[in-house]
Amino acid sequence: MKKLKRPTSEGEAMREKWEKRITQEKDYRKSTAQWMAQRLEALLDYMLYGHAVIAFYKQDGKFKFVRATLIYYEEEFHKKYNPANVRGTVVYWDMDEQGWRSFQIENFLEWRTIV
Repeated sequence: MKKLKRPTSEGEAMREKWEKRITQEKDYRKSTAQWMAQRLEALLDYMLYGHAVIAFYKQDGKFKFVRATLIYYEEEFHKKYNPANVRGTVVYWDMDEQGWRSFQIENFLEWRTIV
């Protein structure tokens, strides 16, 4: 009988959930989905304290390049940001449009810090 592997942490469970969604929605290889989930986790951790440039595709296929942060999340929504609650979309503050926006995790491409 094969033993099921259980996630050892909330972060690992979160990444596995995202990986599953990415492979289902985009039919990417597992290694690609793992890389995307790791980069998303790093992005969300960073945006709580800093500003980032994010590249992703919108649902209509249009490429987006945005300057974003989550610094204002707690003040705006009166609760701490928990990446484990991210189901399918990532919320961010768009610094140029001065409003809350979101993108779907499977449409994420890459991110970099803004210095």
